[in-house]
Amino acid sequence: MENLLIIILNAVLVSTVMCLADRVNNHIHIFVKRSFCMQCGHFLRWFDLIPILSAVLTRGRCRYCHNHYGVHYAYLEFIGTIIGSYLFSDPLTWITAYLLLFLALEDWHSESIHADILIPGIIYLFISNWGDLKILTTCAILIISLFLVYYRQVMGSGDIPVLVLLALTTTSQSFSLTLLLASISGLLYLMTHHARRLPFVPFLYFGWLGAILFEKIIIFNSL
Repeated sequence: MENLLIIILNAVLVSTVMCLADRVNNHIHIFVKRSFCMQCGHFLRWFDLIPILSAVLTRGRCRYCHNHYGVHYAYLEFIGTIIGSYLFSDPLTWITAYLLLFLALEDWHSESIHADILIPGIIYLFISNWGDLKILTTCAILIISLFLVYYRQVMGSGDIPVLVLLALTTTSQSFSLTLLLASISGLLYLMTHHARRLPFVPFLYFGWLGAILFEKIIIFNSL
């Protein structure tokens, strides 16, 4: 029963985060009214909002105007639910996962993010880790990031808080692997789509998840 409740909680949270990201990306106030179809404006009933199931049963279409919003919502909710449930035992990693998910969805849509939502958590982590070697590593990453953003202009300023948060919440090995996976996947995206720029936060999120899961597998196999 406890595992079922954890799964339901994460399914609801993933669906909520995706809804918030959609509203922010479409310049809709997050508290203006209850969920509605962005094509016809019809308010959605409770059975239209069941995570994963509703999108599958309607085949990714609005029940009222039949506008196709995409079955990919069900896929993302399903994958997010599995990841969230798996990370639930580690509160810091779990919260980080949801924050990064929101920012990744926002960055993918508009190539800009509300990175300021990370500032309170970063301040808390700086204070709680003060005196740890991790602070020196984080400061070095901050200086390098500032150089890349404001001098070389090869990164967006919103990437800085994300990188600092990752540095404060992961080991140096996991952080290095995160950057490696994010860079490789980003380069593959640029080559396959013949693009000259990309939103980097989604790839950082992908790299971070890969590094976290890899670390957990290594720890499990060593037991």
